[in-house]
Amino acid sequence: MKKSLKAIMPVMLAATFALGGCSGGGAKGNDGSASPSAPATGSAANASAQPSKLDEAKLKLILPGDKPQRYNEVMKVLNAKLEDKIQATLDIQYIPWDSYKDQIMVKLAAGENFDFYYNGWWQNYAQVLAKGGAKDITDLFEQYAPDLYKGLTAEYVDTNKYMGKIYGIPVPGPLEYPQGYNFRSDIAEKYGYGPDNLKTVADVESFLTKALAGEKGRSGFRYNGEYTGDYQGLAFYGTQREFVPSNDYNSPGMLLNNEPKVINQFESQQYKDFLKLKQRWWNAGLIEKDSLFSKSSVTTDANSDVKTLGSFGNAPEGWLGDRIASLSKIEPGAKVDFVSMEGEGFKMISSFKAGNFTVISPDSKNPERVLMLLNLIYADKEIRDLYLYGIEGEDFIAVGDNQYKYPEGKDATKVFGNQWWMVTPWANARISANATETDKKFIAYLSDPANFQKSVIAGFDFNPDAVKSEISKVSAVVGEYRKVLESGSSSDAQLDAKYNEFIAKLKKAGVDKIIAEKQRQIDEYLKK
Repeated sequence: MKKSLKAIMPVMLAATFALGGCSGGGAKGNDGSASPSAPATGSAANASAQPSKLDEAKLKLILPGDKPQRYNEVMKVLNAKLEDKIQATLDIQYIPWDSYKDQIMVKLAAGENFDFYYNGWWQNYAQVLAKGGAKDITDLFEQYAPDLYKGLTAEYVDTNKYMGKIYGIPVPGPLEYPQGYNFRSDIAEKYGYGPDNLKTVADVESFLTKALAGEKGRSGFRYNGEYTGDYQGLAFYGTQREFVPSNDYNSPGMLLNNEPKVINQFESQQYKDFLKLKQRWWNAGLIEKDSLFSKSSVTTDANSDVKTLGSFGNAPEGWLGDRIASLSKIEPGAKVDFVSMEGEGFKMISSFKAGNFTVISPDSKNPERVLMLLNLIYADKEIRDLYLYGIEGEDFIAVGDNQYKYPEGKDATKVFGNQWWMVTPWANARISANATETDKKFIAYLSDPANFQKSVIAGFDFNPDAVKSEISKVSAVVGEYRKVLESGSSSDAQLDAKYNEFIAKLKKAGVDKIIAEKQRQIDEYLKK
């Protein structure tokens, strides 16, 4: 996940099962990148200093998620300023998370008229690139977004090129996201649990079993409308892992323990054990069964769900305090905390590359103006605050240069908000003034390269050209099976049959050829 609860990505991306925050992650969410410097406060965007007025441009952006509150009011103010600065207006179309990836591919295939959109390796960025769904902006980026280009640094931009070209603008955020347990600490304390004895999945299961026996009307875990699966946050705790491409959880092919041996994670023992674990939790009543059909959003649940005892997901980036403030208004005394389950001294593997990108559509008629807008969001604090947080005094209250709080009586569900990790570096985002000590601890942890180990294949870029067709077919199979398998909702016979069917379809779609091609390219890269 990369944000306050307004930018809750990564921590909660997949589900309330990955409820941390971004969406969450979930991502989040993972980014896998260092955070280049933020712009000077109040600096003007060079690209907006035009000698004469430009022709009016109407820019259309597509983002995943629900349309935020007060959208019309905020966009009216924002667009008046954009018209003055770059003679452009912005219209944002929001698509529900559960259909976002598919809808983006449909829109690209149809040549639909839109200008830019969010994507990431953990979404379907590899498929987008393979299908020619991103505009080559190599010759445009520095010219029309000079502040953003300089802030990211040429080295960082080069690191995130695809086949030597710039197709997506990388959005730097936390280096990687240690996984752990977000939990109702007030209830945990009641049953003798806390950060010191909630360090493993077994500890969590023990806590939930005891708490649910004594807490009527509670749920151990629940899903939300954004849930598509969550193996990436549960199957490999305490094991160094790296996806190829980085953060692409849906693409078969990953490395374990920083060894350059590509495996199909969906055939691994860890994945099989994870499926059995989720099935056991489902059968034991630790997972709220009806939630599998929920249409709620991560943000809504994070601010209003006082029934659920916890979730697995990304480490927090400042949103714990906001959750406590929101939940305690509904249930006085409600508190939440987070504990990492990676183990003491554990270092995650990082390629120090981005996981999230702002992508310009290949059919955009205004790529230059899109870059000018992104430059403004990066370099102009007033524009950035409007785009991310809304109208000051109505949607948020600025606390210094880099913090915010909500107006009295409001929370993230009642105000405007966009996610920073879809458009601008983490260094640009405000942190909640309510941030807890745990928030601050993990913000510091996530920002320090010393807490991460450099990947053995750092700098490697997978070229999908030889297996484009197989990637497309495999992607469809993964999307079809992950949610039903990973939810835990199948009986023993159903799970075994469904899993075998999943693997058989992956084989038929060409997964072994993809794994072999990834291994071949890594071997060649390491020889150099």
